[in-house]
Amino acid sequence: MTSEAFTSASTSAFTSGSTRATRSRTQRELSPGEVADLVRFSLGSSCRVAGAAELGGGGFAAVWRVELHGAAPVVLKLSPPPGAELLGYERGLLAVEAEYFARIGRELPGLPVPEVLHHGTDPSWCEGGWLLMTLLPGTPLSQLGAGPAGAPVREELGRTLARLHTLGGDEFGYPGEGRRRSSSWREAFLGIIDDLLADAERLGAPLPVPAAEIRAVVAAASPVLDLVRRPALVHFDLWDGNVLAVPGGGSGGAGALRLSGLVDGERCLYGDPLVDLVSPVLFGAIEEQPDHPLLRGYAAADHDSGPWRWDEASLLRVRLYRLWLYLVMNVEIPTRALAGPEHRGQREHRAQLLRAALAAVRGRP
Repeated sequence: MTSEAFTSASTSAFTSGSTRATRSRTQRELSPGEVADLVRFSLGSSCRVAGAAELGGGGFAAVWRVELHGAAPVVLKLSPPPGAELLGYERGLLAVEAEYFARIGRELPGLPVPEVLHHGTDPSWCEGGWLLMTLLPGTPLSQLGAGPAGAPVREELGRTLARLHTLGGDEFGYPGEGRRRSSSWREAFLGIIDDLLADAERLGAPLPVPAAEIRAVVAAASPVLDLVRRPALVHFDLWDGNVLAVPGGGSGGAGALRLSGLVDGERCLYGDPLVDLVSPVLFGAIEEQPDHPLLRGYAAADHDSGPWRWDEASLLRVRLYRLWLYLVMNVEIPTRALAGPEHRGQREHRAQLLRAALAAVRGRP
């Protein structure tokens, strides 16, 4: 999972460089001076940089907050360094993220996503590219430990997701040249799982069950995916680290929060809207929480297909998508510098999540 939080409140991570105890191999290292040069190149020679500090919390891309003289701060997001081992679907993510936010800005103005100020592609400056974006207000829910105060944020997130899912595409799967997609959601999904299992073999990622078993469980349940006929634009990665909030929840009462930003859209794809109901309850099952505020907000929104509610088919689909997410979290381990003995507990937790997700798809506890 990735968690590059573009926030104005993440000051605890402000340093002259990275202070991460464990830095992912996918995170490019630059000095503050190099960051300032890149920002000036992007915004023009009249841009004056007052300071730059790397933001912590992320597991994929390096992200910097950059202070400007006479202008609002901006966020710089860097592609992985040349030669970094990536999962197959992780190639070209910055271009995908730039278009994701640009499309939302064009077609759903007012939704709280960053504005892309510059998408850099000049390899003489940064091979692989970079994004310069506006800095959104707020703090990630993962840092707030929001509890009941976060309920208005989650309910608003549900309503916002319903709006985002009105954006559609021509095919299912990942946008961008050479990436997995199909006219069938079942075919696209099975291909995505096959690609992840191939990544696991290529990278030597330890899986808690044989790849053949994972493939068989997914294939047996996959006919339910044929019920998805319209490719909706989904974010995929809206765990609490990518949802920003500020004080002022209105009817939520004193101390309540309101939604101020959705970030990290690089893993977006066209698929089943139910995909976006998994990450917000990262280590749980939202279908087992009927009073969850996100579901309340999502169900209250207008849906083209009529009132939204769970049924047996949607329950199985959301369990398939949880299996998918936990498979990603296991396969990415070698690329995130999580293979050492100090990360054994994290690896075991991810393995247990995947085993439980497989059992849920099979219909066994």
